[in-house]
Amino acid sequence: MITPTLQTKRLILRPFSKDDAQEVFNSWESDPDVAKYMFWTSHSDISKTIEWLASEIEKINSDDWYRWAFVLKESGKLLGTGLIYFDDEYKKFEIGYNLGKHAWGYGYATEAMMEVIRFAKDELGITEIIGRHAKENPASEKVMKKLGFQYVKDIPYECNAGTKIYEGKEYVLKL
Repeated sequence: MITPTLQTKRLILRPFSKDDAQEVFNSWESDPDVAKYMFWTSHSDISKTIEWLASEIEKINSDDWYRWAFVLKESGKLLGTGLIYFDDEYKKFEIGYNLGKHAWGYGYATEAMMEVIRFAKDELGITEIIGRHAKENPASEKVMKKLGFQYVKDIPYECNAGTKIYEGKEYVLKL
């Protein structure tokens, strides 16, 4: 299924385009603070962001990978990204999200991911989703709890392409 455009009260969730490269790079991909608890590493130059966007655009027609750009309706400003994808290790769909610092603390991740979860349940027929985060990232824990995820167990949490391992938490959401 083609990744659809979704909407919430304040946000448009849409597939990325190559025209997003500069804003993505400036907003979060170049920021080590945003990347600190992510599986990826921050980008030191825009060419890496362009490569990343190309790989994301190739997945727009995938049946196991749905990623959206989070755009503020009011201004058209790109705030961050979120996805739901099939995790081969867990054999389940998993969510992920991150926002540029300028968008932290406004509830955008929760709002956007509620719509992603609705899409997963209603359009994809998914009945269970997992989520993970580093214990040192309480903001992500807050989002998961607001979304209704239930704690399962402590896990090792790999970040920055495997260069950092934190203590993490695993959650599940039954739909």
